[in-house]
Amino acid sequence: MKMNATVEYADGSVADVVISAPDFVAFETKYDRSVARFATEIKFTDICWLAWHRLHRDKKAGEFEPWLETIDGVNLEESEDIVPLDKTAPTS
Repeated sequence: MKMNATVEYADGSVADVVISAPDFVAFETKYDRSVARFATEIKFTDICWLAWHRLHRDKKAGEFEPWLETIDGVNLEESEDIVPLDKTAPTS
């Protein structure tokens, strides 16, 4: 599962990020919530945290709260790389 997002900073700059497995696992560990529930229950805070976590892994962001003060928004992008969690992998 992957999600593409664009972070819009208050200074007008943008950062494109690909949120992937390490970010989803970190989210589930930190918040004790399954990403499988995103289809019915995703918060804007969740999207921001996932985008921040990816940037933080890439050493492009410090701590979450101060980073949050520097952004105007995070937009999820449609992507064919996003694999729904309710599909099973092919067996042949």
